[in-house]
Amino acid sequence: MRQTRIKILTVNNLSICGNLTINLPSNGYRSKISDLLNNSRNFIELTDVEICSSDQKSLVTMPFLCLNKPVIAFLFEAESPEPPLTYETQLEYCKV
Repeated sequence: MRQTRIKILTVNNLSICGNLTINLPSNGYRSKISDLLNNSRNFIELTDVEICSSDQKSLVTMPFLCLNKPVIAFLFEAESPEPPLTYETQLEYCKV
C-alpha cells in the first residue's frame, strides 16, 4: 500500500486535501491514482481531510471522508509545502 497526499477541486468550488491509500498489486498493475478513479467503485476514501472554501478558508477537518467520484472536477497530488521566502532568500534568487 502507498499513501499519497492529494488535493481535489470539486464541481461546487470546494478544495479537499487528504491522504489517499492506493493498494499496490505485486506486479504494479493498476497502482496509479488514475486507475483508482477509473475503477467501478463510486467513492474514494480519504483520511486526514481538510475542506476549504473557494477563497482557501478552512471550513472543516475530519479524520475520514468518502467522496463520490462525480463531484471531482480536478485532482492532483499535493506538493509538500515549502517555507515562505524571506527577503534575503528572494535576493539570492535574483542574483545573476
